Amino acid sequence: MGIVYFLIYLFLEILVSYEFAKIFTPFGLFLEVIFSAITGVYILQTLHISLAKEMQKLMYGEITQEEFMKSGLFKMLGAILLIIPGVFSDILGVLFLMEPIARWFAKKLFKKAPIYTSPKEEDEIIDVEIVEIIEKKP
Repeated sequence: MGIVYFLIYLFLEILVSYEFAKIFTPFGLFLEVIFSAITGVYILQTLHISLAKEMQKLMYGEITQEEFMKSGLFKMLGAILLIIPGVFSDILGVLFLMEPIARWFAKKLFKKAPIYTSPKEEDEIIDVEIVEIIEKKP
């Protein structure tokens, strides 16, 4: 199934890049690929600063640990997509860098697992046995 997704991605990448080159000329496509690659490398190099800001949000309780991990993952994924040559991958990379869209993707991609909570010490379990007494009639 993974090969099908890859082939769909490859088709879209070629189609979008072709249309971009048709409108902006092949030199424009070349400049776009170079500019997006430089931008992706810069984002990867400054990712630690962004993660430090997210860490502060986490400490102040503005985001959860799960949101913190997902935001860093999607920023890194967006930067890598910007480095990959092609217009479609650049569009996906920019979308992953936008926080609301990245959170939407994360909700769709990572379904929440059901949380099991063990009974608290305060909860008492009462074991009851029902005994029926039958009186014999004389």
